[in-house]
Amino acid sequence: MSRALTPFESRWLAEVIRQHEAAKSPLEDGDLLPQVLKAPADAETRILRRAELIGAREGWLAGITTWREHARTTLLILALIALISGFGAALSVMGTGERPVNVLWLLGSLLGVHLFSLALWLIGMMADGQGGGALLGRAWWWLSDHLGALGMGRKRDAVIGGALLHLLAQHGLLRWVSGAISHLLWLIALLGALVGLLLALALQRYAFIIETTILPSEVFVELTAALGWLPAKLGFAIPDADMVRASGEGLPQMEAARRAWSSWLVGCVVAYGILPRLLLWAGCQFLWMRGRSRLRLDLNLPGYAALRARLLPASERIGVVDQAPSSLPGARIQAHTAHRGQAHLLVGLELGGDIAWPPTGASAVSYWPVVDAREERQRLLEALRTHPPARLLVALDARLSPDRGTLRYLTELANHADATHVWLIGHEPRDAERIGYWHEALQSIGLPPDAVMDDEQRALHWLEHGS
Repeated sequence: MSRALTPFESRWLAEVIRQHEAAKSPLEDGDLLPQVLKAPADAETRILRRAELIGAREGWLAGITTWREHARTTLLILALIALISGFGAALSVMGTGERPVNVLWLLGSLLGVHLFSLALWLIGMMADGQGGGALLGRAWWWLSDHLGALGMGRKRDAVIGGALLHLLAQHGLLRWVSGAISHLLWLIALLGALVGLLLALALQRYAFIIETTILPSEVFVELTAALGWLPAKLGFAIPDADMVRASGEGLPQMEAARRAWSSWLVGCVVAYGILPRLLLWAGCQFLWMRGRSRLRLDLNLPGYAALRARLLPASERIGVVDQAPSSLPGARIQAHTAHRGQAHLLVGLELGGDIAWPPTGASAVSYWPVVDAREERQRLLEALRTHPPARLLVALDARLSPDRGTLRYLTELANHADATHVWLIGHEPRDAERIGYWHEALQSIGLPPDAVMDDEQRALHWLEHGS
């Protein structure tokens, strides 16, 4: 049994389906709508529920799980490579201890590439705000996407990675995801370098020197002190001026100087390598997690806007939501004297946005715009009181469950017409059980069985000719 999707992954799945439908064609969901409409009457909640049902049917739900697993595996492999690379680099630059170690070359070798990549990340953040310099993060993304698509074995599932990329970029989260991954991998590499450095210092005896041809020794005294300021604040020892001068003059090195230089090197790796990457990783991770928790679907995007009308039928937007019960007691159509009206009126009541109105076959009859809000209901009643029609045909969305509010309003309409029939529109063969609920409910308010129709031609023929 697959693990339930997180809220973020549910929105990711919804974006997968939106992009697929935008590129190809809407997916069939008629058999899923009853389950979707049971969800709370909120557009995003129902879109996510629809995505979950379609995703399970089409295989995208499993595809997201597979993509996620490949992403984690890729990150684990890259972290292992980073750890081994950092460890090996430290052992390599330290050497065997047979020759003195140039401390500045050693420090540059350990931190140079790290500082260069950090500068690229900062430039990318300032230039485009997307963290274009997070090269390791982007490498992880590329490998995860390609390995994930390859592992799923279906070409169309490549949309999963693209949908995630679009979702993250649209909400400004891509910078934090790629940044967090990049800083994490660099942090692991620097930890590997620190372990390699400590191991070499523990198992070998090194002499540390500063070599120069044109620079005076005081430059290195000041440089060593400047670089050692932050490590000193963290509790690391730093060489004093005499130790620095002695290292530059090639004099025999005392044990205290060896220990001071070793502490200085370790402190610089921690202060200028590990600490910045740790803080940046924590910051990016925090911003990513905060943004992920606040992420919501943009319902104005193509695809979502059309779904809102279908998944939030008018009867629910005005606040009348009932389950289909075994009986619906309430108002009934009253027997009344004919109004001797002449008009024949077609009314659409609470129809879904995917139902075309007026219907194509209704060109020869008068029709009223789809009635949705309370104000529109009241306006229609006032019109019927002023000009009662001889025949009134009310079209209802058969995909909805009958509710008391709709039936009560229908009795009010019927009491202002000489004859009223109901046309159940928008249903499919699989909705037979719901059609039965409608027939039972409409008969309970006084409509005879032959006054309820589900065939367009028959309903419009009655409206025009009365038979």
